[in-house]
Amino acid sequence: MVANIYREVSMLAGPTVSIRTMRRALSHTIGSLTAAIAADIERSDEDRAFFAAEQAKLDPLAAQLKAVYLALDEHDLGTGEIQQATVEIGDEVLDRGVRTANARTKLALRGKAGLDATHAFGQRVDDLTGAPIASEPAAVLAAVARMNDLPPFDERAALQADLTARANKQEEFLKARDEGYATRTRLASEGTRLVVEAALALASLKGSLDARFPRQRAYVGGFFLDVASKASRKRGAAEEPEGG
Repeated sequence: MVANIYREVSMLAGPTVSIRTMRRALSHTIGSLTAAIAADIERSDEDRAFFAAEQAKLDPLAAQLKAVYLALDEHDLGTGEIQQATVEIGDEVLDRGVRTANARTKLALRGKAGLDATHAFGQRVDDLTGAPIASEPAAVLAAVARMNDLPPFDERAALQADLTARANKQEEFLKARDEGYATRTRLASEGTRLVVEAALALASLKGSLDARFPRQRAYVGGFFLDVASKASRKRGAAEEPEGG
């Protein structure tokens, strides 16, 4: 039954639309039901009670979708933005520390017998600083450990402590970002579930309205947001799912 409604009515917001579109669809339908109660004088008391009951079913879904939408927006434009920027700046800070430690180690070991700075930092320091952001802190800590194999020099302990602090701080930033990703994934999953639930509710309402007002296709259609593009309306095809 629901599947048939989706095929027959391309305008109806389906389970693959974005949270934003579904919020608009619910708002349109809730507003139309409210308006029908107040303005459609040709409807019976029973019809108005029906409209009110259907509106009451949709109100909680609209409220839940709003909460998820705002939470996602707050994360993306607030916490998530800060966490990503912090990781990127932390990576630059870590890279600067690596380059400084490599240069000072080379200078300190110049002319000395034994292993040189390449043992700790590699033949090309760019290979270390260019490591994937998520794996670079561990690679830097491994370089710090290899510095113990080098001939003793005055700055070694200080350089090791500096690099360790930078790498550990970046690990903290990465962990916070990962936790943010997990929070966003949970919110997005909840949003997807609510969109599907709302699509089913709208499809069910469409069926009930069709049964209650047979042969009044335009009247029933007015209760729903038309989510089909102009081109797809001509073809009778459903809206392309929105991204993001």
